[in-house]
Amino acid sequence: MDDDFRTYAAQSTRWFDVGISSETDPHRAGAAAASRALAGPDPRLLVVFCSIRLDPHAVLAGIKEVAAGIPLIGCSSGAEIGADGPGTGLVAVAAFGGSGFSVRTSAATGTRTAPREGGIAVARSAFAGMDGTNQLMLLLTDGLVQDQDEIIGGVYEMLGAGVPLAGGAAGTALLADGANADTFHMYDGAVLTDAVVGAAITSDGPFGLAMRHGFREVGEPMVVTRSRKGRIYTLDNRPALHAYLDRLGAPAEAYHDKKAFVAFSRLRPLCVLRRATEEVRFITEHVDLDEGSLMCVGDVPEGGVVWPLDSDADSTIEAVDRAWPAAVEALRGRQALGFLAFDCGIRQDILSQAATGSRVAEEVSSMVRQARDLPFIGFYTWGEIARVRGVNGLHHQTLVVLAVG
Repeated sequence: MDDDFRTYAAQSTRWFDVGISSETDPHRAGAAAASRALAGPDPRLLVVFCSIRLDPHAVLAGIKEVAAGIPLIGCSSGAEIGADGPGTGLVAVAAFGGSGFSVRTSAATGTRTAPREGGIAVARSAFAGMDGTNQLMLLLTDGLVQDQDEIIGGVYEMLGAGVPLAGGAAGTALLADGANADTFHMYDGAVLTDAVVGAAITSDGPFGLAMRHGFREVGEPMVVTRSRKGRIYTLDNRPALHAYLDRLGAPAEAYHDKKAFVAFSRLRPLCVLRRATEEVRFITEHVDLDEGSLMCVGDVPEGGVVWPLDSDADSTIEAVDRAWPAAVEALRGRQALGFLAFDCGIRQDILSQAATGSRVAEEVSSMVRQARDLPFIGFYTWGEIARVRGVNGLHHQTLVVLAVG
């Protein structure tokens, strides 16, 4: 397990801005996006969402050409979000600047085989020696890690309940052979794989964090009567697969045909009810049709309560109009400087498959309206992170909005 920490100090006023580039040359794209984001003096941190379709080494070289010495974290994205709408093949950069921010960046590799150790490593010395009333741990994890909740658990073990967590998991895209392209992360001057990167941020102003999923609960809650980590064997003492499909009125072929099951379930997750919050769990293709068990990304505790969920394009878009004001409200009256959005790639799929045609652009238009001319960027993730209360904070098929106050 690799880990590294760097602390930075400077003097200036506090500001936040973003830059996006659609240049096809990755070096020029990185340089252009970073130049547009660097709107003020004394930049403290760059956050980069880089298309999986671009060479990250060339993108990073372009960024460093105009932003040498500025701490940086970033990750790959299957699709990017900005004020000009959703896109693919883009580089999006956010910049935090001024003496009101203090930042320490960190990175750890090996998370696919040792996820909890990666979370511990990236958070071990996160806020040591840093002053500031308002703290935030910004995390970019790896969407190809099965046990992402273990990464979050390791971070929580180091930081406890007092530090909010926000972020998302690096996204990817399908190759011609049907396999996923490998994800990547950026950490200062390096491109990493199989990694998690983080930025411990303290600020003179507050951070506002909110998440909404836009799904509807179907029927009454169900008790998880037998499970192990993400594998659910029984719900209400019935085979989990049958209890889940029966509740949602699934077509007959979903019970015995794996392809049909995946097509049905990928847009209908489970909601895990926690003591202080709720977390959406994506149901994976690793279903056991003979045994009748379900497999989720993330822990589903035995003895807990879950709700099958359903949605449509309208409810998916409505989540923007609920999450964004909640993030602003959490600033406790302070004016927002800008926003970061972590939106699930499955939500993008729901909107792209709407009966009336793709409505992905409509969702981003809602973000633009809610941002009210303030800068924002985001990307479609493979897992979302938002923890203000409770122990965990891993979500799926959810929109997370971070307001920087």
